[in-house]
Amino acid sequence: MGLLWWMAKAEGTPEGEVRRYLSYLEEGDARGALAMVDPGIPNDRRIFLTNEVLASASSRLEVESVEPAPTNGKRVDTLEVTATLRLNGDRFTHVFHVDRKDRDDSIVDRWVIREGMFVTVPVAGVRVPSFSVGGVTALTSPPESDTGGYLFFPGVYTFQPEGLGSYLNSQPTQVVVEDGTYASDYETKQVTLEGTLNGALRAEVLAAMQQAVEKCATWESRTADNCPKEVRSSTLSSLQLITLPSALTSASDDGRYEADAAVIRYQDTGGWFPDSSPHDLTVRVEATVAMSADGVPEVDIDGKPNVTVTMRKR
Repeated sequence: MGLLWWMAKAEGTPEGEVRRYLSYLEEGDARGALAMVDPGIPNDRRIFLTNEVLASASSRLEVESVEPAPTNGKRVDTLEVTATLRLNGDRFTHVFHVDRKDRDDSIVDRWVIREGMFVTVPVAGVRVPSFSVGGVTALTSPPESDTGGYLFFPGVYTFQPEGLGSYLNSQPTQVVVEDGTYASDYETKQVTLEGTLNGALRAEVLAAMQQAVEKCATWESRTADNCPKEVRSSTLSSLQLITLPSALTSASDDGRYEADAAVIRYQDTGGWFPDSSPHDLTVRVEATVAMSADGVPEVDIDGKPNVTVTMRKR
């Protein structure tokens, strides 16, 4: 009896191994959990399996109970162990498969958890090229991409959009990672971070439009290609700016804008029918912002957006 007791204590139990594994996750010890069960995937997909990321979770696992399946006194080499868990108040169960492993250096075997609690979270970005969790940053994938995702331990995390620059806004999102079975609607299946063009960009676009109109109403710069053909005439005799665009009247998600009308007064004394008096030219002003492949506005060396302004007679 004493020998059997000593062997059971040295060997451990399947439920004991599961409790030990869950205690690491409960305490935020990712290293300890990985030492017991490794996911066996490339490093770029497991970068969030760290103590720092797990510590950043607003909620981690709480263990209610761990129960092994009955063996009826028989020796088994694989046993199912059911853990009842809570995460941020949501209660769920997870079944572990624990295998008996022979040890060459001892008469005592050991129990090993076959698969740990690793959950793949796909993260897509719309105008959001990257994101961070717990200080770790990674790239997003295009929407509807099948490039996979990143592994996370169970927890409630905040995914922070990154790489936005000055002209995009995007809100962080809360992500719930349980065990990847999605038995309840509480668990997050996938994440899409969306960026929107902001007011700072609209202000820069309007300023670029106004500057372009001013140049077209200035004698020295009126021959620029984007100026209306009426003010580029070589026989122009007078030129005056009457009204600058004062507000944007339309904006699209792909960075196209239109402003209210500008007015330039000019007189052309050349041609077959020379002007006897000045004309007021009402100008339609449009602009396009250059975008990267991720949909992020491109900027120049001064951090200003690259804006192309076009003008024509309204």
